[in-house]
Amino acid sequence: MLRVVFLFSVLWSMAGQAFADGHVKRIITTSETALGNKIVYPAGEAKVTAFEFTVPVGAPVPAHTHSFPILLMIQQGEVTLDYGDGKSKVYRPGDAFIEDVGVVHTATNTGDVPIKALVVAIGVEGQKIMTPVQ
Repeated sequence: MLRVVFLFSVLWSMAGQAFADGHVKRIITTSETALGNKIVYPAGEAKVTAFEFTVPVGAPVPAHTHSFPILLMIQQGEVTLDYGDGKSKVYRPGDAFIEDVGVVHTATNTGDVPIKALVVAIGVEGQKIMTPVQ
């Protein structure tokens, strides 16, 4: 037990130094989605997938849902997410957010350059990252 406490202390002090000297830049810390709902994880075997998502200027992303939390960080461009009922949000480079589970939404590149976003799907083996909705 003493070793665990010592190791934790060392790692904690190193993390403080990393923040202090600029090696680490916090992107997001949240327990809520972009719509302000609590993040909920589905049951099952964990599977994390990360990829870059690109959307051409003016292009839409059709209506879809997610089965588990999706973290997005906009690297380039401007995207407008439409959640229906007049709810929409605009995200620009440096913005990071968690998409809601089971909420139908669309996205459109409303900027003047292609959107590039880092996407991290904190998912479950056997479930789709994105399910189209008609």
